[in-house]
Amino acid sequence: MDKIILYLVESSVMLICLYACYLVVLRKETFFSLNRFYLLSIVAFSLIFPLLSFDFDPPKVAVVQQPIEEISKARLSYYDAFEEWSYQNHSGLINASEADTTLLITNLNGTQLGIWALVSIYLIGVVVCLSRTIWTIQWIYRLVRDNSCEHHDNLTIVKVGSPIAPFSFIKYVFVPDEMIGSSEFDHVLAHERTHVRQRHSLDLIIVQLVAAFLWFNPVIWRLIKSLKTAHEYIADNNIINEGYSLVEYQTLLLRQLISNNSYGLVHNFNLSFIKKRITMMKNKKSGFMGKVKVALVLVCATAFSAVVVQCNSIADEQLSIASEGLVAHSLTDEVNLPVIAGREGVYYASESDLVNFTVVDNQLTINGAKHEIDEIAKVITASGLTQNGIIALRVDRNQKMNMIRAIQTELRKINRRKVLQLGMSALGQTVESPMLLAPMKGHNIPGVPQLPHIDEAYAAAHDIDILKIYLGEQADVMIQEEVYDFVKEQMAKGKSNYVVNTKFGDSDTYGSYLQNWVYIQEGFNKIYQERSQSMFGKNYLELDKEIPLEKEQYDAIRKGIPRAISIAEPDENC
Repeated sequence: MDKIILYLVESSVMLICLYACYLVVLRKETFFSLNRFYLLSIVAFSLIFPLLSFDFDPPKVAVVQQPIEEISKARLSYYDAFEEWSYQNHSGLINASEADTTLLITNLNGTQLGIWALVSIYLIGVVVCLSRTIWTIQWIYRLVRDNSCEHHDNLTIVKVGSPIAPFSFIKYVFVPDEMIGSSEFDHVLAHERTHVRQRHSLDLIIVQLVAAFLWFNPVIWRLIKSLKTAHEYIADNNIINEGYSLVEYQTLLLRQLISNNSYGLVHNFNLSFIKKRITMMKNKKSGFMGKVKVALVLVCATAFSAVVVQCNSIADEQLSIASEGLVAHSLTDEVNLPVIAGREGVYYASESDLVNFTVVDNQLTINGAKHEIDEIAKVITASGLTQNGIIALRVDRNQKMNMIRAIQTELRKINRRKVLQLGMSALGQTVESPMLLAPMKGHNIPGVPQLPHIDEAYAAAHDIDILKIYLGEQADVMIQEEVYDFVKEQMAKGKSNYVVNTKFGDSDTYGSYLQNWVYIQEGFNKIYQERSQSMFGKNYLELDKEIPLEKEQYDAIRKGIPRAISIAEPDENC
């Protein structure tokens, strides 16, 4: 909805500015055909250019986390499960719980009512304008149906019994019956023939349809009058160029001042601006300075259009940030999410099978209601979350990790291990970091492997190299480089049996933990991105595993370089 409103505003502003150029410079010039072209062009530009955008400095693609692969046969099924939970190419919004949705509706209720009221008024205006156009076409059809017609030089002359001012529409020329055969008829026919041959009615149909959707902008109605004026100037000029007497023609115009309405889709022979038409016939043709003015207007219009296109991407981005930030704020409800430095993209999971966990000041909220940690199993069962469902975890950046560890333990006990950790980018956008919790030791769950205790002895016995990282330290981008260098070293050795072993303390803050966790994943993604560019010249993050060829490329990039990350148990040394 916001994008539609922005588009209508941009289109209207562009139309106003370009039409102002016409009023100031071109209106009084005698380049009638050029004026017609310019008026039609600015309508088209106003509709098309707000839809275009480009950015000379596109933002770096934010990293979408990829699943961990197996380290050894003992943990093969665990990492295979993580492999299935892929967050590539998602574009939907995290589905809020019923409670969160209620909160969002409550907070935005007044704004939404105002927006929908404006939308209703706008749609009523559109319907009224379109109805008026349809009524005019029906009125013309009735005139054709109810009156006699004759063909004359590829024109269809409709002889109307009532006294009306002559006008034309498409291939039809409507004249009062008593005018047929008079000395004035040839002048009228020559005039209307120009309208028909140059398809002026088509111009009016197109602009009238546009006006129905921009009815709130008074400039579009002024533009229609200007376009009809340009059409009349073209027809008048053609009459004079064909050798008709200027005096006789002007006298005819004055005699045809019959009181009747000027409908939007037709060209009346006697519009109310006859005085302007007579004056324009007497004006001296525009010379060199007129051409200079025209060139200046065209240059300015082109430059202005380019500026609109360039700025449009910035406006779209700001609107997107504002909208997403509003939703994110409503969902997090006063949660100060950790700031993930360097992560400017927003990637929302499109999963509908999701339960929202929020932790602030040692208080757990599940789907908007407060609960104790030992109630997690009961609440998840009651929520209807399937076995493949996801836990969206929103945690205050200052929350101590002892409670987060307790929540993770409860989730591991009931084998609900898919967790979507949420942070915030420097621009205020929600950033996701999915992880798969390790299976719970001592809990024999069918299909879930028992992971070995990775200590120095186990590592030596299985030739596993270990990089130990403490997640509770102050967030440091050097962790990313440390992981990158470690994995590159393993690649140089031709080894894929390695692990990045992480640990945190109960007194550590969630903000430091999540930032360092993301840095570890960024280290792996940097390697995958380099290999993707080197092997296939593609962006690793844009590979779609649903496409067989790209799935093969994805596997080739990841082959021999597992994303092996583990979190040590409280009693394990890191």
